[in-house]
Parts: sequence; C-alpha cells; structure tokens
Amino acid sequence: MTEDNIFQRFSGKPDPHSGTPLERFYASMNIGFHEWHEGIGYNLDALKELSSDEIKIVEKLLISRKDKDWRDVEALAALRTEAAIQALKNCLESPNLECRLFAVRYLKEMGFEDHVEDVVVRTLPETGIGEGMTYALNLARDYPTDRVRKAVLCCALYGNDSLRVHCAALALLLHGLARTEAKSYQKIVYEFNNKDLDTRMNSFKRLCQIIGVAPEDVL
Repeated sequence: MTEDNIFQRFSGKPDPHSGTPLERFYASMNIGFHEWHEGIGYNLDALKELSSDEIKIVEKLLISRKDKDWRDVEALAALRTEAAIQALKNCLESPNLECRLFAVRYLKEMGFEDHVEDVVVRTLPETGIGEGMTYALNLARDYPTDRVRKAVLCCALYGNDSLRVHCAALALLLHGLARTEAKSYQKIVYEFNNKDLDTRMNSFKRLCQIIGVAPEDVL
C-alpha cells in the first residue's frame, strides 16, 4: 500500500490514540478546527516509533507536502533524515510563509544552517494576520540582529495595515525598553494604524527618538 493510500484510509476521523504508530501518525494529520485553532501539530511521539521502512514512507509524503503546512515542516525536522533536512533547506524559498519561517528556525536550532536574519528581513514585510506574521515577529524577537531591528522599524512605517502596529511595539522591545516601559508608549504605537504615510512619518521620527535611532540610518 502506498503512502497516499494509507493517508486516505485515515482521512475520515480516526482515533489518534489507537492503532499502530503509523496509523496514529496518519490519524494526527487529519487537522480539524480544534487542531487548527490550538496550533496542535502531528503526533511526533508516534513518528519516533516508526520502523525504518515506515519512516521512508512518511518521509516521502511529508516532503511532497513541505509547502502546505508548518506541521509538515515540524515533522520533517523531527525525522532528521538527510532527505528531510534537504527538504527543510528547500523550504527556505517556500511560497508558504509559515513553512519558510518554521524551516529556518529548525535549521538554526538543529545547528545545520543559520539563515534566520536573511529570511526574517525578506519575509517579515510579506506577512499578515494568519499569514506568518506571528512567527516572523517571534523570530525577530529571538534573533534581533542589527538588520532585523532595522527591518522591524521599516515595517512599522511601510508595512501593511495588520503589521505596522505590531512592528512598532516590537521595535520598542528590541531597543531595550522592557515590556512594562513599552506600555507607556502605547499611544504612539497605535498611531502606526494611520493609513496616511506623512502622518506615520511623524510618528516614526518620534519613535526613533524614543529608542535612540537616527531615522536616516533606517530609511
């Protein structure tokens, strides 16, 4: 039986806690509203129990799905096979922003390749609510290089409507203002909701003054 046939067998609503490890893993790939809403991944414990032959089957399926869902990327990282690692590297150019961001984090944390800065700088401006924004902001917070901090500031000014306020708030944190201090600047942060660029530019210059950055060094 092929991996596609096995997956189809468990694409109804099977019990994810019963059956063989392979059956439990395939069952966990059936993502419903609860799994989606709570950010629940696949059953990685079942993945660890697979035989070598079963790993090859799952590996092939996950690689074919590497641009579909961050859960597939997470499972590839858990497999840690040569082919799985190569698939993660390929994901750095994924059209799926969440997959791209998950892949770069796993490659960094597993010690294979460090492209976090490049991917965050390139990807953050493309993100939005439900389109990788939270993951990009978390990466920027965890790996705040000079280029990343500059990208966050640029997105506060020029980013899309759902991104600007979050980047303005993050800029305060990345430049040394503790979360409690940053709360006192909520008014200026929300000014980045304004759709008028000239108005935002004034807010941007004040934000730069607060964090001790020259606006011309950012723009």
